[in-house]
Formats: sequence, C-alpha cells, structure tokens
Amino acid sequence: MRFSLSLPALRTPGSTHPFHESYELARLAESVGFDTATVGHHHFMPGNASDPITWMTAVAAQTERLRVGSGIFQLAIHNPVRVAEQVATLDQISNGRVSLGVGLGWWPLEYQVHGSRFQERGARMEEALQILKLVWTREQTSWEGRFWSFPELSVFPRPVQKPHPPLWVAGVADAAVERAARLGDAWLCGPVQSLAKARSCLSLYRETCARHGRRADWILRRFAWIGPDRASIQRDILPRYLEALLEHWRESAEEDEEKDLFARLDAGEKISAEEIAEDRLLWGSPDDVIAQIEHYRRETGCEHVHAAFGAGLPAGENERSTLGDFEQHAEMIRLFGEEVIPAFPA
Repeated sequence: MRFSLSLPALRTPGSTHPFHESYELARLAESVGFDTATVGHHHFMPGNASDPITWMTAVAAQTERLRVGSGIFQLAIHNPVRVAEQVATLDQISNGRVSLGVGLGWWPLEYQVHGSRFQERGARMEEALQILKLVWTREQTSWEGRFWSFPELSVFPRPVQKPHPPLWVAGVADAAVERAARLGDAWLCGPVQSLAKARSCLSLYRETCARHGRRADWILRRFAWIGPDRASIQRDILPRYLEALLEHWRESAEEDEEKDLFARLDAGEKISAEEIAEDRLLWGSPDDVIAQIEHYRRETGCEHVHAAFGAGLPAGENERSTLGDFEQHAEMIRLFGEEVIPAFPA
C-alpha cells in the first residue's frame, strides 16, 4: 500500500531560505516512508500556490527518493504545451519523480483572468490532457484543436519517465470520473466526499476503465489530523478544524451530497464534528487512523491513501490555508510514518 501527503507551505519571512520548514517536512516524510508529497494550486488566494510546478521543483531538489506531485493543478486554465515543458523540466531535475494531478477548480475568476471560459472547462481539460500525452510521447508533432493549435514541434527537455509522467485526474462528476478513466493514469478521489459518494464514483470509474481496457488505479484523498491522544483531538482540534473546513467547502460545493449537508446545517440541524468527520477524515490516534484506513480498504479496495494534514482551510491574514505549526506537522508526519504506514506493508 502506498501513502502520500499534502506538503504545507510554511514560510518564514526574512529568512535566507523562507520555506526551510516545508523542506524539512518533505525530508522527514521521505525518511518515514511516504511515497509522494503534493501541493495544491489556486491563483489569487493567500496561502495557496499560484505556481505549484516551481514549488514542486524546489521540493524535488531538497529530497532524493520522495516523489512530488500536484493536488490539484488547474490544467484547463493554462497552455498545455507550456505545462508540458515545465513538468518535463521538473521530471529531469527530479530524475523521474513527478506526477501531475489535475482538476478543473471551481472559481470562474481564475479562468477569466487567464483568458479561459469557465463554462468550457471540461472540454478544455479533455483537449489539454490529450496534448500533454502527445507532446511528451512524440517528437515533431502538431495539433489542431478547438482551444489550442500549433505547428510541428518537439517539446524539450524530454521527460525521464516513460511513456510520460503519470497524470492523476480529479473530479467526482460523472464526466470527470469518466475522463480520468479514459485520459488519466489514476483517478484522484476526494477529499471532501463521503465514503458513499466515493463508492458510487469508483463503480463508474472501474466500469469505464474496463470498457477502455485500462488499469483502474486511483488515490483516496482525505483531510487528516493524527496525534497520540484521540480525546484531546476530539476536544481541542476536531471542532475548530471542521468549522474552518466547512467554511471553505461551502465556497466550492457542487455535488448534491455536499449541498444537502449545508442545507441541513443552515436549517439549524445540529450535526456533530464527529458525524461529519466519520467517513470524510482520517483523525485520532494512530490506532484510530489504522482502523479507518482498514475500513476504507475493505469498502473500496484502495491501495493508495493521501493524507492532507490540517489542510483545506480558507486562508486568513497570515496567508496560511493549513491548520498547525511546524512542530505539529512534524509530529503528525512522524507518527503516521512510524506507526500507521508499517501496518500496511507494501
């Protein structure tokens, strides 16, 4: 079983190496057995990476074995040939350690500013994924499409990984799940969807993969908080973490299940943090988290779990979209790596 994590952007203003704490966390994750570290992508939002490929390159230069990835990069906004060049360069720098996780995002402003139409995001993603695979696997090739066109050319440098760096495709709408099966190398599930929604999407994903003769690889993403003591997390962390998560989820809620949850809350229904977290988060002591992963594995057959420790918050004045300081994140990474990962041998 493989495990990956979201890497928080912990910046120390004025330091010679402002992101040294994040690099230290990446090296720690590498040492305790994590497979991949990812970073998200949003423009115009404090605490979010507007240029995750540059950020991943810096992390790759600070590590030796840890893979780096995006979770998620908003591919449909950007020119895919330029993205292909950037990712291939990172693949060279890391000696073949990059995966590109892509998704559509939910904020029309990001599309507008970059000259794209939000209403065309699905079609743009389809075309961009095809272009990435084309220019990574073939030299002296051209393209004439709905959104992009270019004469015969070769992208340099060529990627190290063959046939190309893995493409992880996110989304829970039927069209997005089918797109992941047809054009991706893995489907990114979550992190806010319940287990029931994940199972529904997974069924469609596997059916579509089988129809196209493709492997049904996928990654289960979950927001997470782990510590030595479940009771203190339940008392001191979970309520305020869920409160902040819900604030951010409300901005991006698109699926009926998420909208129903907010409708219940808006109607005055008292829903405990534990109930919301029950099949959406990994949380508690190492034993709790092991039991939760075992449950997900029984229900879905997942073999790759991604833990986003304290992630998913709306950024505040401190330009942070992650709960917890360096010491807390180091403790969580160490606990997960030393006590959870060994419970699931590769």
